[in-house]
Amino acid sequence: MSFGQTSKTSTKFTPQNSAILLIDHQKTTMDWIYSQDKKTVENNLRMLARIGAEVHVPLLITTTMEEQVGLTWEGIQQAAPAQFAARIKRGGTLNCFIDPNFKTAVKNLNRKNLIICGLTTDICLLHTVTSAIELGYNVIVVADASGSMSTMADETSFDYFRQIGATVLSANAAVTELFQDFSTPDGQKVMKINLEEVVSKLGK
Repeated sequence: MSFGQTSKTSTKFTPQNSAILLIDHQKTTMDWIYSQDKKTVENNLRMLARIGAEVHVPLLITTTMEEQVGLTWEGIQQAAPAQFAARIKRGGTLNCFIDPNFKTAVKNLNRKNLIICGLTTDICLLHTVTSAIELGYNVIVVADASGSMSTMADETSFDYFRQIGATVLSANAAVTELFQDFSTPDGQKVMKINLEEVVSKLGK
């Protein structure tokens, strides 16, 4: 994003107006993460999945070509079993919004603010975020819950996301954008999830 350009995500993201989308975190694609620390990605995914399942921020999971790519990564399945069971299974579309079932499922969430992460950053995530912006959604891309085959692929994709009006944040930043007061009941739940899935695993 150039200096002076206003991001479409200047709108405040709250639990009441936002949803979390997890795109193609599957058995095979998880093994393609070479752009950043895979353990960090896994920890952040468990945190996001649990927040969607336990704090009732709408969580939508989608997969592509499960017969070839495998099921959703087990950590997400365990953290959000109901959402995994209701996942949108695509036939091979790289841009999730090309799939009518996915497009309808996102529309039915009735949330204009989307927190999106996916694999890989430069393929399915890139094309899906592009369509989300074109469709009028405000988008936060969670950088450290995504990944690709190279650091360059991540960096160029993150630059592209900023240029088209998305905001690129860490998982912690995205979560604390939603929950800015840890003294509330939901804030307490989120803090506990963060401590269990992220903070307690630092350096391990």
